Formats: sequence, C-alpha cells, structure tokens
Amino acid sequence: MQLTPQSQAMMLLTVSFGKSDSADMKPLSNKEWARFAIWLKEHGLDPAALLKGDLDSLLAGWTDRAVTIVRVRSLIGRGAALGLALEKWQRAGLWVLTRSDPGYPELLKRRLRAESPAVFFGCGNKALLNAGGIAVVGSRDADEEDLAFTANLGKEAASQGFSIVSGGARGVDQSAMLGALDGDGTAIGVLADSLLKLATSSRYRKRIMSGDLVLITPFNPEAGFNVGNAMSRNRYIYCLADAAIVISSTADSGGTWSGALEDLKNTWVPLWIKPSTAAGSGNPELVRRGAHWLPDDLQSLSILLTNSESDPGQSKQEGLPLAPRSRNEEEDLKDGAGSPKSGEFSEETEPSFAALPAKHPQAVNADFYSLFLAHMADLTSVRSLTVEDISVRLELEKSQVNAWMKRAVSEGTIKKLTKPVRYQMTSGERQQASLFGDEL
Repeated sequence: MQLTPQSQAMMLLTVSFGKSDSADMKPLSNKEWARFAIWLKEHGLDPAALLKGDLDSLLAGWTDRAVTIVRVRSLIGRGAALGLALEKWQRAGLWVLTRSDPGYPELLKRRLRAESPAVFFGCGNKALLNAGGIAVVGSRDADEEDLAFTANLGKEAASQGFSIVSGGARGVDQSAMLGALDGDGTAIGVLADSLLKLATSSRYRKRIMSGDLVLITPFNPEAGFNVGNAMSRNRYIYCLADAAIVISSTADSGGTWSGALEDLKNTWVPLWIKPSTAAGSGNPELVRRGAHWLPDDLQSLSILLTNSESDPGQSKQEGLPLAPRSRNEEEDLKDGAGSPKSGEFSEETEPSFAALPAKHPQAVNADFYSLFLAHMADLTSVRSLTVEDISVRLELEKSQVNAWMKRAVSEGTIKKLTKPVRYQMTSGERQQASLFGDEL
C-alpha cells in the first residue's frame, strides 16, 4: 500500500491505532483537523512538511488549546505503528482514501465541507463512492415484514440502476444491501466497525471481487463497535446518496432516529418514510417534522430524488398523520419553489445541467449537446440510467432528453439497454466526453 507523504501525515494525525494510543496521542477529530488543515493552507504548508521539518519552527504562530504542538509531535511520531498497520491491512485487500486523493467522494466534500472525514479505509469498487444511490436505514431489530420489504426494495433499486447506500449492520441495513446484490445491483456499505472482518467474510467477499460492492469506514478497520462511531457515521450514509428511506425508527431513540433528524436539519437529501402504525414507531413523527411518506408505487425510484410537495405517498396512507407544511413551505408553493432556479448553483446540492454556465463561465459558448454528453459520461460511469433519472439529475425536460438520446444512440455514442429501458455511454465515447467535461 503506497501512500504519498501527505496521506501518511493525514493518517498519523487523524487515525487511531487502538491500544497504542496514549492521552497525548488522541487523534484529531474532524473539526480539529479542519481547523489545523485550514491554518496550514493559509500559511503555505503541506501536511507532508510536518514529517521532516522542525515542528516548533513550522508551527510558530499556531495556537489552539486542544491541538497543541506537543500533541501534533506525538501523533506524527507514530510512524512505526502506521507501517505495521498498513502492512496488515494491505494483506487483507484494504485501501486508504484521503481527502487529497482523486476519487474521494465529491458529494461528501460538497455537503459536509470541512467536516468530511480526512481518511476513509475501504475495500471494493471505489468508483461506486461517486455514483450516488438510495440510502436505506432502519432498526437492527426490525420485524420480518420490514426486512422482507427492505430486501425487495433493494432488488427494485438494482433493477432501476440505483446503488443502495447503507450501514452494513444487521437488520434493515444488511437486508437492503443483500437485496440489491442479489438483484445483480451494487451497494455501498458505510461501516461503524469491523471493516477488516467484513472485508474477508464469505458473505461479501465475492461481491467485493466482482466490483458490485464497496465497504468503507472513517475509523480504524479493526475497531470494535462503539455507539459514538455508529452515530457519527450516519451522516456519511445520507451524504453519499441522492435520497434516503427510513424503514423503521424509534421516536427519540437510536441512530436511525438521530440520523434522520440530522438529515432533516441539514437538508442533504430528500427523506422518505415507510408508513408504520406500530406502537412506539417514530416514523409518523419524522413525517410531522418534515419528511415524506414513501409512495406505494416504487416503479420509478427517480421520483424520490426530489422533495415533491405533492408527496404522492401521503394521500394514499389511511390512518396515518400527514406532515403539516411550515409557513416557508407554503410560501415556496406559492412561488413555485422547491428546487434550485435555472442558472443557480448551490454547493449543498448536486450541480444541475441548467447551472453549468454559472459554474463554468467559459462553457457558455460550448455546444449544449456536447455538454450533455460530458455529463452523461460522469453520470453513467458506474451504472446505466433511465430517461426519468437523467431528466431529474440534469433538470431537463424529458422530451429534450429523449431527443438527445435518439441522436446519441444513432451516432453510437450511447447504447440503449432494455428490461427496463435505460442508457449508458459507450466506453470510448465516455472517456472522450469526460475529458471534454474536465476542461470546462
């Protein structure tokens, strides 16, 4: 496992090596690392400089009550422990991905900004991390009905070309991921513990080798279960996805509940809730707080990618309370709000096709069909998409997407797949269009 000096420094500063850590060597938290990294950048320093330079001289002027120079020196001095750990993890087929590496999930950077993890450990297909998908979360102790529903949901997502993003824990998480994989789809597992163990387990090894699965964790791959880690990783599940579904939750208790509230507060992705009348279920309360009832008809999961105010699932649920709209939501309805206006770009959401000129001023004079192909190269790098998916993601009318698809298929730049009908760029054209897109 070859790491750049910068990646080595980031790992030494932010990763726990277990029992070898002392009080002076407590790794930097995401927030602590963010403060330190910003200061280094402002002073023209690369983390790699800390490996060889005189820390007292390099960090002259740095003052932080928690991140002291003594602590930094202790963390940087763990080189031997890092070397032993990397050798062990490499033998198990694990890799390391830091924020400075190509392939680090862009959605995490965009949504969490400085609070995105400095380091991820993983195994499997890295490309899936930038493919988006449907996050599915719920209780470890879900009943058989919910588990069966979740497994079928995973298979349906696979048939429509969506990855499942979940936490890998027993119960809902595992059912969703295995349902997608059994349906010849793909899955992303964001683990709170035991990556090394799961990466070598018979349950997932075949899927990892086939490229259909990626498992990641921001924690030591050998770490055991920790409630704090389990709670903090929930945000990464949401932020790697395009929409999220809560299957089962307990009001005011547990990681599913707290993760859903965090998503509602930060509006990372649209949040959908499986209807439930079970005693003690927190699902109705999540809807009252702003989430949406999951529609009965899931033949087009692309409708979940937008916060539809009409919420087709709500009108069909009998005996379940509807979520009252806030004053802001009512005003949004009157103004036709609900999605970014054409030409606007928000770093908190995935950039739309309509927002290209705002993001890339030099693209104004480019041919829009070529820009469309450039985006198709990125969108279909891992999976094929339906016209509905493409229309939602690029904020284009379906008629326009269909017209360009017909042209691209006739030119041989895009191939049309069936059962269901979906599209994917041919490999040669994908590379050319991606290069074009990178130049913009």
